Amino acid sequence: MSIRVLIAEDQRLLRQCFQEVLDLDPEIEVVGTAADGQEAVLLAEKHQPDMVLMDLAMPHLDGISATGLLHQRVPGAKVLILSLHDTPAQIGKAMAAGVSGYVLKDVDLDELVRIIKAVHHGETIHSPFLADQILTEIRALSRAGMSVRETQVLRLLMRGDNNARIAESLCVSEQTVKKELVGLFEKLGVKNRTQAAVRGVELGLSGQEVSS
Repeated sequence: MSIRVLIAEDQRLLRQCFQEVLDLDPEIEVVGTAADGQEAVLLAEKHQPDMVLMDLAMPHLDGISATGLLHQRVPGAKVLILSLHDTPAQIGKAMAAGVSGYVLKDVDLDELVRIIKAVHHGETIHSPFLADQILTEIRALSRAGMSVRETQVLRLLMRGDNNARIAESLCVSEQTVKKELVGLFEKLGVKNRTQAAVRGVELGLSGQEVSS
């Protein structure tokens, strides 16, 4: 049985390029292409693909919103996000939406084919194009019940920022930061900033620059 793939990409050149490459592989069948999120959902309902290559930024309905609808209407379809960016906030939203992978658009096309096959068969993927470190962090923090904002706070705390600097970085008040820290400590099962930083390291998080 071939892997039935739907391509959702608003840039025509990329859409055609992905299709031409996938059509060359006898194990993959491209069942349709969509130029926006709404069309992707409609075509997925019609063709019932095994996997959807979903652009993150599309008109009418973005990739995250379209993924949510797909899970409701075509629960058997896996979603592989295609994006130019790999910020923790974006990946966190994608993971929360239930995507099966997050691929950067500068992926080698042969590598993309390998990723599609591996994800379809439920294999663990290790690829320089999948932003593995961030995906690992997001999954670990998700298991700890942490939100994207709490992840940002923890990253800044691990970097050594005080409450005032965290508030400035995230464009919120210091009172908001204090509330975030209370909830963060509770979820991590710690009592102070030092213990929180240590727990962050245990979860695989790095105290790097974050995007608000």
